[in-house]
Amino acid sequence: MDIETQELLRKNLLSYLDNRTTDYAPTTMRIPTATYTDPDYLKLEFDQVIRRHPVVVGHHSEVGVEAGSFIRVEAAGLELLVVRQDDGSVKALGNTCRHRGAQVEAAPRGRRRCFSCPYHRWTYHRDGGLRSVPFDDGCVDLDRTEFGLLEYPAAIYAGLIWVLPQQRGGALDMAAYVGPELAAEIEASDVDRCVLYRKETFELDFNWKAAMDGFTDAYHLQFVHPETVGPFFHTNIYQCDIFGKHRRMVVARRGIEDLRDADLADGEFPKYAINGWQVYPGTVIARPPAHWEVSVMIPNPQDLTRSKAILMMLVNELPTSEKATRFRDRNWEMMVDAVVKEDWVVAGSIDPSLRRSDLTELVVGCNEKATQHFHRTLAEDVGGK
Repeated sequence: MDIETQELLRKNLLSYLDNRTTDYAPTTMRIPTATYTDPDYLKLEFDQVIRRHPVVVGHHSEVGVEAGSFIRVEAAGLELLVVRQDDGSVKALGNTCRHRGAQVEAAPRGRRRCFSCPYHRWTYHRDGGLRSVPFDDGCVDLDRTEFGLLEYPAAIYAGLIWVLPQQRGGALDMAAYVGPELAAEIEASDVDRCVLYRKETFELDFNWKAAMDGFTDAYHLQFVHPETVGPFFHTNIYQCDIFGKHRRMVVARRGIEDLRDADLADGEFPKYAINGWQVYPGTVIARPPAHWEVSVMIPNPQDLTRSKAILMMLVNELPTSEKATRFRDRNWEMMVDAVVKEDWVVAGSIDPSLRRSDLTELVVGCNEKATQHFHRTLAEDVGGK
């Protein structure tokens, strides 16, 4: 974001702090408990939301830079190969042979000139096109142009690999998806130039929304994180700006009150506040002072009451000394402790608690503006249910 926006945000956060207020929504909101527990609703949500919006499957550095480099990933239940193309772009190809449905590639990553099915050796170019069929006189009526590997729109944006797990073929324009204002902020940052330091995938025993709720909420910080990240922030002091389906959430750090008159040089905003871009539906890209954090929440398609989460730490450059490595590792451990051992412990209690209660709705306060926007957008996409 530009300096003018940073200064406005600092001014607003200081005003909230001085006046013991925050960025309020106009009214409270009610959320039906069925949106967390009802199988029919969760299936509708998966089909109407998760399969129709881009999902992050990894960092661009995981694919490699040479043509034919690939990683095997899952996107909303689909098993895909993300393959580097000759022009440096990536394609997301279904890892399923068009002949008899066998898996085309078993390795988690590597480099291939082409992909060959082990069953009958149907072979595909790295762009997914069908290359050869052994004993092809048995398929004389087959139009090979129609039997390449299924392709799903994919793009590298903000240094991350995004896939649209429903629409086949075509381009994925992430800048258009997030909109011009948010795109300008993301593209002005250095997130796309960062390298991947750590990444871990977690299987969670609760619905994905319970995990996402924690990333939309500055109200819980001192209560859930009293000894980890809580002491770094002013609880309930934040600003939420809406960009269509997406949000920018900026939370005031402790010490902002001592820096109210300091010059705000470019790149110093994380000293005052942590900025998080929440890309709908389930991706958060946040900027603490020393690194970037990416969190991705998606449902488990086999059991929609469960979910999968990906956590990543991105850094400007990999550490080259033991001291620098220890510093990065401490930051990673603090993030994981706060999210896994604190946020997700609370989130994991919600589903069983709701199932054992007679509650039919939950209340979201005026001071939970980002949470309201998240659930309102979901409800609109699912069809108002």
